[in-house]
Amino acid sequence: MSLKHTVLFVDDEPEVCRALARIIRQEPYTAVFANSGAEALSIMAAQPVHIIVTDLKMPRMDGTHLLEQVTRRFPLTIRLVLSGLDDSGAILEAIRAGQIYRYILKPWDTHELRLTIRQALELYKLQEDKRRLVAQIESHNRQLEETVRHRTEQLLKIRGQAEIGKYASELVHNLNNPLHCAAGALDFAGVLVSQAELDREKLAQSLRISQKSIEDLKKIVGGILLHAREANSYHLEKVDVNAVVRQELEFFEINPLFRDHVRREIDLSTVPLMVLGNRIQVKQILDNIIQNALDAMESCPEKTLTIRSRAIDTTIELEIADTGCGIAPEVLDKVFSPDFTTKPAGKGTGLGMASVHTMVNAYSGEIAIQSQLGQGTRVILSLPAAAQGVRQAA
Repeated sequence: MSLKHTVLFVDDEPEVCRALARIIRQEPYTAVFANSGAEALSIMAAQPVHIIVTDLKMPRMDGTHLLEQVTRRFPLTIRLVLSGLDDSGAILEAIRAGQIYRYILKPWDTHELRLTIRQALELYKLQEDKRRLVAQIESHNRQLEETVRHRTEQLLKIRGQAEIGKYASELVHNLNNPLHCAAGALDFAGVLVSQAELDREKLAQSLRISQKSIEDLKKIVGGILLHAREANSYHLEKVDVNAVVRQELEFFEINPLFRDHVRREIDLSTVPLMVLGNRIQVKQILDNIIQNALDAMESCPEKTLTIRSRAIDTTIELEIADTGCGIAPEVLDKVFSPDFTTKPAGKGTGLGMASVHTMVNAYSGEIAIQSQLGQGTRVILSLPAAAQGVRQAA
């Protein structure tokens, strides 16, 4: 036991204090003595006291009153009673009120006295370790929350550019197709114009093909630039969730898995669903959830992405479901934890859903996940409608 622990003995009879001092002089703690309740409280106010051992029958302030004061003012101190059998009623009352840990009867047994105080010190040490551990956990949680907040801000700034890098080959492929088509159609139009007899019908068809290809190029490039553009300021505005969903569906067309192999069941409300927030952040939430759905369905034969939206009173509900591999029940409650991911090494950062959770909370919203292994996952977002406002955009 550490010498830092202090035991305070309180008894109005000086000879009792002297006898106690002789008995415990070899014990592994510092002993201090008081002859009254007032003196005991004064000592406790001036220095840490880990254990108090008090008599009950004392003039002016009896032990019961002293214990009440100690319980209120120094709740971490372990409290013991050292009193005679005729004080049994007061001892029982103190036990019933939760004011004492143990009691020792006078005349005391020296071995019992030493053992009881040592046990009280062990209890204090255990409680001290528990408090230290709880403080460490709370500090760790605060650090994790700060890490998530900081990483979320970083991801909001770089995610657009990261997505372009991630899909570089798909972007080249998607840009090349309409570009080659437009170039070929224009070349053919040049050939037609150079002929002696102009085939106007074929020329018109060639120009329509070229125009359609150019429109496709504009749509692809425009979608990429809009997706990757970093907002200069995160001002609040009314954002139509349905419009953001449609924009995201267009953007994910650059992903061959999504474009060529995923069946979509889109059921959006017929009226705009407005939230008060930042468009980039709403896009970031949907980016993470939709990308997770695509990753989960990558190796599954059945690939269906379902997105539904609706208004329920003053709440906007958005449901995104996939027919992917699902999440095991034992890890389902960890999906919002920082650094947790079910994806293979190199594919997931573990911060995606933690960031989503942070942003949804910032909008005073809620997010729930339902999943079954081998059957897919459903993510349900609930966000306050624009009239309800937000706490603060993250």
